Amino acid sequence: MQGNAPHQATLTNVYQHMAQTPLLIGMDAEWGIGMRLDSVKSFPRQMMLGATNDTDLVFRIGLAIAAQCKRLGVHIDFAPDIDVNNNPSNPVINSRSFGENKMKVARLGIAYMRGLQSSKVIACAKHFPGHGDTNVDSHQDLPLIPKSLAQLDTLELFPFKQLITAGLKSIMVAHLEVPAIEQGEHLPTTLSVNAVTHLLKNQMGFRGLVISDALNMQALTKYYPDGEAALKAFEAGNDILLMSPDVPAALTKIKNALDNGMIPQTTLETSVKKILAAKYDAGLNTWTDIDTTNVTNDLNQYVDIMRSQVAKAAITIVKDDNQLLRKVNENMRIGYIGINAAAPTPLYQHLQDEFYNVSAHWLPKSSSADSAQKILQSLSKYDAVIVAIHNLNFTAGNNYYGLSDEAINFLQQAGCKNNVMVVLMGNAYAMQYFCGANSVMVGYEDDSLTEVAAANVLLKKAKAKGKLPVTACLNGMSVCPAPGKLPVVLKEPSNELRNTLYPVDAGVVEQKALDRLDMFMARNIADGVFPGCRVLAAKNGIVFYDKAFGYLKYDKKQKVDTNTLYDMASCTKVLATTISVMRLYEQGKLDLDKTIGDYLPKARGTNKAGLKIRDVLLHQAGLKGWIPFYKQVDDEDGKFKTNLYRKFPENGFTIPVARNIYLRNDFIDTMWNEIYASPLDNMGKMVYSDLDFYFMAAIVQQITGKTLDKYTEDEFYKPMGLKRITYNPINKFDTSQMAPTEQEISFRNQLLYGYVHDQGAALLGGVAGHAGIFASAHDVAAIFQMLMNKGVYGNKRYFKPATVDLFTNYNSKISHRGLGFDKPLPEDDNGGPAGDRCSPLAFGHQGFTGTCVWADPATGIVFVFLSNRVNPSGANTKINKLNVRTVAQDYIYESLGIPVNHDRPEAYKMQVAGK
Repeated sequence: MQGNAPHQATLTNVYQHMAQTPLLIGMDAEWGIGMRLDSVKSFPRQMMLGATNDTDLVFRIGLAIAAQCKRLGVHIDFAPDIDVNNNPSNPVINSRSFGENKMKVARLGIAYMRGLQSSKVIACAKHFPGHGDTNVDSHQDLPLIPKSLAQLDTLELFPFKQLITAGLKSIMVAHLEVPAIEQGEHLPTTLSVNAVTHLLKNQMGFRGLVISDALNMQALTKYYPDGEAALKAFEAGNDILLMSPDVPAALTKIKNALDNGMIPQTTLETSVKKILAAKYDAGLNTWTDIDTTNVTNDLNQYVDIMRSQVAKAAITIVKDDNQLLRKVNENMRIGYIGINAAAPTPLYQHLQDEFYNVSAHWLPKSSSADSAQKILQSLSKYDAVIVAIHNLNFTAGNNYYGLSDEAINFLQQAGCKNNVMVVLMGNAYAMQYFCGANSVMVGYEDDSLTEVAAANVLLKKAKAKGKLPVTACLNGMSVCPAPGKLPVVLKEPSNELRNTLYPVDAGVVEQKALDRLDMFMARNIADGVFPGCRVLAAKNGIVFYDKAFGYLKYDKKQKVDTNTLYDMASCTKVLATTISVMRLYEQGKLDLDKTIGDYLPKARGTNKAGLKIRDVLLHQAGLKGWIPFYKQVDDEDGKFKTNLYRKFPENGFTIPVARNIYLRNDFIDTMWNEIYASPLDNMGKMVYSDLDFYFMAAIVQQITGKTLDKYTEDEFYKPMGLKRITYNPINKFDTSQMAPTEQEISFRNQLLYGYVHDQGAALLGGVAGHAGIFASAHDVAAIFQMLMNKGVYGNKRYFKPATVDLFTNYNSKISHRGLGFDKPLPEDDNGGPAGDRCSPLAFGHQGFTGTCVWADPATGIVFVFLSNRVNPSGANTKINKLNVRTVAQDYIYESLGIPVNHDRPEAYKMQVAGK
């Protein structure tokens, strides 16, 4: 499992001499002996082999690895991995798989197997019945595969059947909880008679060696201590038990089970005969000592040759919308940006040798945002820029495959420029963080030979032959929660957001409802309801509907994608302000029954001082709906008064309202003076008011000493790994990543890109309690999934369940509101702002710009709808006249077989009564 080759060879010789019967030696050598031993180079991983789609090349890799095994006295290679990796969040298979296509996995798996077994090395296909569709590492916990047997048979089991037919000699069984195969609680497939004997041996007809995955993995040890796992694994039908954590206890339990007849002696005899036959086939009847002379050099003999051949066949041009491969030549000014590199790389050096005018910039992992920004600003001076990503991890872990926040932000902005090609020297799934890039090359791994192969493609000395074996981006969009943090370990079953390719996995029973939703969205775009939109739906954390429709504007030049940021408008009230209030309430820093005057000294002596926080959150404190502050800054021609703004920031004028508009700083005082002086015209009534949340944002800042944008970023967005939810996105993202809102013909007199649409929030610098948040659909859904999980996300608790229940229930006798949250109307057949099928537990909010988000704990559904219906004009109200958001939500519920809800009136009475 570790150490150097000479030491391993010496130990093998010692153990073989000690054994009365020659030992059958096995090793994890998926990418060769270098997978486990230092000083031995590694062959490419299976993802890179999958990109070649070349069975002859993979066969020769199998031959080369077999040569290593025979040289070191290894008889079983626990390879190939024939898991179909159709879950991009898979933390343990991932790059070890040939890809997400079952046919490719089977073909290349057979080629690898034949390469091994033609050289008398036993191939061991793994991980039966399929470990590709999980986001849990079985080394850490027991993954759940909630698929039907029919689904497993169609996908996961397919490669195993094909390799069995082709002559596979051994199979490794994974530690997986698969209810379709085994109903026993916490009974993994390794220990399941149904999985090993009934399915694998009897139904699939496998007669070779069955080998358990390591029995010391936490998927087993947390449930089966002290040799119990070994006993159950043997009883299930495994012939070889790997790495039992307590061998003496395991032997005792197995012997006792044989002696008392719990396990028939014939079971032991059958396994022993199979193992002895395998030893004979491996040549152990004529075993001789391993010669340790020059063993390391011998093991490395074929690695470079094969790595070079694989690299030439695997390099993939994912897209080249900028046509840089056609354009680039030695006469150009070329920039080279090395991400995660601090010094010249082989790729750079090779380009430098051919193109003399190459300027390099380095962004090592410790780089600051300022350093990245300076390089970003310099890109325009080059005719072509190669942004090469180096030194990545093979799995995401908790650090985006080794990409820093600064690097991801840089890639997202640089990739969208028309003179940039991103060269990803690492795992193809890392593309999920910059799916908007116009030109992308993938090298899969980062070594000198692969870098040279990539350089030769850029220099037009070779053609890129590879094809992506996995999907990181669908239609230029991300299938993972990008660029959100991929968690290290998710405890199954998990209600965190995760994608599925099969809506049935989320419980969809009426696919036609989703098809009708597709047509409904297309019709709305054609009818001018909005230029484009995003719709996302998840049930119990499984995202089963995640689509982008239309364009950012009616000019149809740029399509909406899953990373598009939308102005959330009043959804800010729940995505920022309310959750901040919940945190302070839970910490005992804010009392719902205290008043505005208790927290804001400026309110004392005004008619706002005695307004209760609870009433403010319920929009029943008597405040006006809004105050049109923007009219005070406009002159008679509808343009900004010249004494109130500057085109560029200067002393006293630093509040950004829009492009080239910086408001005079003291105008905010004018706004607050008018708010405090406004009458309370609506006492005893529910009047939806933005002013309520002006006050709540001010209270959050007064208590925490932080502005609302800083507080939400520190307390929620960063800890949750959310990178596409923010105030003032113009400071972080390129405008190509944002849906524009209104083309204002007064006030700001421009098309609004990245500046908040709401005029009052804009005059506050874009950070307000009632508006200002921009977000992607995924990050909005993650916030609401956390709330539906009763305050938990990513194994971290953000709220107590009681706090979530308090704020999201009906809380008013005179309205249908929750505390900060909107709720469905408590009517029999009318959900009001929510779909008619929503339960009375549902909570959410709508936004003026054409957005909404809802979570429904009774059904497990999170629904997000994002549009920019105010583009080009806020006068377009078709979205409301046609009830587009609620109709779309009802289609989602219909697809899950959920009827119109009739329980809301009674539930409203009970919740308001506190029952």
